[in-house]
Amino acid sequence: MAPVLRWTTDENAPLEVWPQINNQGADLRAAHADEAIRTDVVRVKLDTAAAFDDLLNEGRPIVMEGLDIGSCTAKWSPNELSQKIDFERTVAVHEAQDNDMNFLHKNFAYVKKQFGVFLLQCAAGSRQYMRSLSTEKPADQPANFFQDFPELREDFHLPEQLAAVSSNHHSSPLRISGPVNMWLHYDVMANVLCSIRGTKIVILYPPTDAVHFRIPPGLSSSPLNAFKDCYPWDFAAPGEVADPGRPYFRAILSPGDVLYIPPLWLHAACPAENFSVSINVFFKNFKQGYYAAGRDVYGNRDLAGYENCRKGVERMVKAFDGLPKEVGSAYLERVAEELREKALAMRKDK
Repeated sequence: MAPVLRWTTDENAPLEVWPQINNQGADLRAAHADEAIRTDVVRVKLDTAAAFDDLLNEGRPIVMEGLDIGSCTAKWSPNELSQKIDFERTVAVHEAQDNDMNFLHKNFAYVKKQFGVFLLQCAAGSRQYMRSLSTEKPADQPANFFQDFPELREDFHLPEQLAAVSSNHHSSPLRISGPVNMWLHYDVMANVLCSIRGTKIVILYPPTDAVHFRIPPGLSSSPLNAFKDCYPWDFAAPGEVADPGRPYFRAILSPGDVLYIPPLWLHAACPAENFSVSINVFFKNFKQGYYAAGRDVYGNRDLAGYENCRKGVERMVKAFDGLPKEVGSAYLERVAEELREKALAMRKDK
């Protein structure tokens, strides 16, 4: 019997998770029953742009419901999209080998194919994922939905309540996915995830948890499978999980919901249906000087301060060249402890 996600008719009733979610092979019943480690992201209805500005200052994820994002939620079926966009348009997609994509392990292939073929395959349940790129200079410029998909832009817009997003726009990729899970990662830019087609589950962790998920220095993706490895009841083997059972936030997004994801919040997404469509709008909510100068196509280039600190780490290591290894190691560990204390002090000050 194919695994399935089922819903009650009462929208306020808890989610019923049956033996598996979306063929991923991980039994999540315990995860969704364990209230001790899960916090559901708060859902709100915004009346004004000022209300959204207040949410930005709080720095927490939030699901905004009832916003007017256009007719896309009613229109963008696979058939409608195939009618509006040139069938033969070439797009780059991820073809996954299994249900959980992993950016570091590269268990997927980058493939170029016709948009119409991609749509048909996704709608049939193929494990594929498209994150749109700039049509002009995909390697150098961020995606801009309103320029890259003129055939669709009349169907989608940001509401006036999200004026801060529109005025600080960085990029806006269109995402279309079959039944495949997005890897755990963080974005340096703030963003709003606008759910248009299909239902998806998003789990999130605060930035201070990044050290627990084995993210290599200078990168923004974790090698861990967020929908399996991060839960204590489903290891592949003992010791393979950095910190199992860590508390997490969960958002369940239906068409029309908009999830605000603050900068550096780790997140991963699991579609509950074979076909899903969304648009991410990345935007800057820090002062310009905090961002690294130069190209940032995907909105995940680390802040200038972190890049400079990493250069400083290399200089510190070289400062002990020629000394006995235990001497250099001892000093570096003292520096590391000092930095750790300052980091904890920052957290307490907040």
